[in-house]
Amino acid sequence: MKNKLFQIFALSMAFMLASSLVSFKNKTPKTIKTEFTVYGCCGDCKERIENALDTKGVQFATWDKETQILSIVYKTKLLSEEKIHQIIASVGHDTDKVKAEDSVYNALPGCCQYRGGKKCAH
Repeated sequence: MKNKLFQIFALSMAFMLASSLVSFKNKTPKTIKTEFTVYGCCGDCKERIENALDTKGVQFATWDKETQILSIVYKTKLLSEEKIHQIIASVGHDTDKVKAEDSVYNALPGCCQYRGGKKCAH
């Protein structure tokens, strides 16, 4: 009898543990909305930044040239925030976490160069 009670108890505990793990997994966000700084100057910058984010996993991305803020909604299974920063830097724009390579930045049109306190030609 004790053996049967122990088996029932063990099965009950296993079921509760499995249920809580499934519940925890379902609470993990599948999409995230975040905002961060991306440096740029003009409409060309906006187009370049947003086009770079026209990639699998990004559901929405818009960059505001006045505030320098990128608003983005993305799928966490396909992209990480770090990867998004790297994508933006790969087209010549610094973010608050990743700096574009100098060679890529220097290839930007003059109106799109923003480093060194340069005034943007809005």
